[in-house]
Amino acid sequence: MDHKDPTPDQIPGKAGVTRNVLRLISVLLVLLPQYRALRRFSPGTSDTAAPDRFAASLVALGPTFVKLGQMLSTRPDVMPQAYVDALSRLQEHGPEVPRQVVYATIRNELGKPVEELFAAFEPEPVAAASLAQVHRATLMDGPVVAVKVQRPDLERLVCRDLDAMEAGMAWLYCLFPRRMQRTNLRAFLAEFRRYTLQELDFSQEGRVIDRFRANFQGRTDVKFPTVFWSHSSQRVLTMSWVDGLRLHEAAQSLDAEKKQRLVVLLVDVMLQMFVSDGLFHADLHPGNIVFHRDGSFTLLDFGMYGELTQRQRDRFILYWFAVVQRQTRCAFHHFKAQTQPLPGANEEAFFARFATLAEKFYSSPLSEMSFTKVYLDMMLAGYEHGFVFPSELMLHAKALTTAEALIFVLAPDARFEQLSRPFIAREYAARAGSLDLLRRRFTQLAPELLLLGEMLPPEALDKTWDWEATVDVFGEMRDLLESTVRRALEGGGFWQALVERHAEAALKTTTLDVSASELMKQTWARYYELEPTVAIQPTLGAVFSTHAAALILAMHETLLRHGVAAAESHGLIYDIGWSVYRQMAEPPLLIASAFTRDPRKRLKLATDLFRSFPFGSPSYAWRDVSSPDGAIAFDCVKCPVAEFFASHNASELCVQTFCRLDFPLAQTWGGQLERNGTIASGAEHCDFRWYPRSASDALAPATPSGLAGVS
Repeated sequence: MDHKDPTPDQIPGKAGVTRNVLRLISVLLVLLPQYRALRRFSPGTSDTAAPDRFAASLVALGPTFVKLGQMLSTRPDVMPQAYVDALSRLQEHGPEVPRQVVYATIRNELGKPVEELFAAFEPEPVAAASLAQVHRATLMDGPVVAVKVQRPDLERLVCRDLDAMEAGMAWLYCLFPRRMQRTNLRAFLAEFRRYTLQELDFSQEGRVIDRFRANFQGRTDVKFPTVFWSHSSQRVLTMSWVDGLRLHEAAQSLDAEKKQRLVVLLVDVMLQMFVSDGLFHADLHPGNIVFHRDGSFTLLDFGMYGELTQRQRDRFILYWFAVVQRQTRCAFHHFKAQTQPLPGANEEAFFARFATLAEKFYSSPLSEMSFTKVYLDMMLAGYEHGFVFPSELMLHAKALTTAEALIFVLAPDARFEQLSRPFIAREYAARAGSLDLLRRRFTQLAPELLLLGEMLPPEALDKTWDWEATVDVFGEMRDLLESTVRRALEGGGFWQALVERHAEAALKTTTLDVSASELMKQTWARYYELEPTVAIQPTLGAVFSTHAAALILAMHETLLRHGVAAAESHGLIYDIGWSVYRQMAEPPLLIASAFTRDPRKRLKLATDLFRSFPFGSPSYAWRDVSSPDGAIAFDCVKCPVAEFFASHNASELCVQTFCRLDFPLAQTWGGQLERNGTIASGAEHCDFRWYPRSASDALAPATPSGLAGVS
């Protein structure tokens, strides 16, 4: 293993402590006057040059403090907005590194002299920043590249400054323990150390570029520089050279149609990073994007990036849903759920400020208030009232506002929440419509239940909201969800995910020589022979139920072929069917229970939901019946499942499997079902009489006596 001798600043002991103290003193001498100006700063009344002097002081202190300024520019919860703006304009200009030093660095890192690595290498840098400078060059096989070369002795200088900062932070916690506990500065400094040391490793930036390219694989409208790994290392990064239009050039030279396409593309790319992938470019200012005349663009400079967890992205989607529907309490719930309250946090004041910002957003003209600006301002309101957001979310919010500014240059009247609506609907449908999630959480409850598996508390429920926005959003989701399920049905994957695990568990109890997996293989083969005989149905629920009937018949015939008696086959299929049916029974009961504790009302709501899906009209036909004895009574006068079984002379199989499942279903819903006959057993209709039971009766186990009437 390679071993590097420690630098003097890394050696513990009095010398290292002394160096830290001396560096800390020199830093304090520069920054204390700026800190006093910051404490006195008040927008509109203070010295307007103070923020720029603060930024200049950071530049004078060296690369570590330039990076600190960049990080502080993403934290408006720590700095006043004027300071954030000044730090956002911070330019990383640095003195040019002598040519011989650059050449020596390349030789030491890549093992060969510049003349052997490049066909041409321009000695004058095209950019000189605090950490590195960039040179234009040409590889031996022809490509023009940008070569990013790190400044000499940088790691030692950065570690010296970071150690001095940590020493100063330790003193502050000793001197002002109670005040420091109400800040998040220790976590901020830890994040800054991690981010800065990570940025010193140029190979890490190269790997991040490759991750972005993999996330956008197959797309030609957004591009990323190619990393030439043969010419890259920890201190040298060689990437493809990118030419094109800068933002203002694109805004001036492209026609309106092309600019509109670029705006839509920018929103799409932003949301794929910020919502779909969770890996996002954290500094999408105009200097880090190049536009091309074919309508595409290339992203540059990936030294600053962020990552969000799946749950954080889910919360953002649900916050977005609530905001566009004017559900302020719901939006606040998802917003606050991601915070850590400090001692003395004031939730009531936080919500009051949150609601004020929301109302200002709804009532403001397009040019005065943007969705992402409100998102960031709401985070600042949380911080003011004692609620701290994770640093990655603050970076996410700042990155969103920076990226949104690109859109406004191309289309000043653009509205982010409107442009993002199709994408958010598509993203929600992709997540909520996955087969695994449908199997576990299939429900018609609110988006929170589908994405997070939780019910909103009463205080998060709004009494009024923008119903038209709800119709628009859920209309798009409905269409996308339905197409997802239809594709799954057509591909057969739906059945395997839904049925096979239950079927194999039941079939393993048989004494047959053939294995459960082989029985299922033969069942699927027979199912696809029977499937063409299933009539096309106009509703998704009827597609599901009639194809389930074909699967039941295929399994029954397969079991009979292997010598299983008909009664035993009925029992096995009934057990499998109930394992699946029981899962379908849970969402209607959960929905009904969310609204009422009354046993009769709950049973009525649950049965109504089942009559909507999967047994909805026009495939199924129902008629309500008055019942003087308190039953929830209705008849089924048309059943495509019974019609399918009858067409294959298998009505008894329908009676002993499909029809029987409603009796334990009634018990699950806290009731009892009585029925005299079914269409499959030869009656004109299926009569359903659902009787709610008392709490004590509901604990009684299911009995088979109620099945006699349909045998």
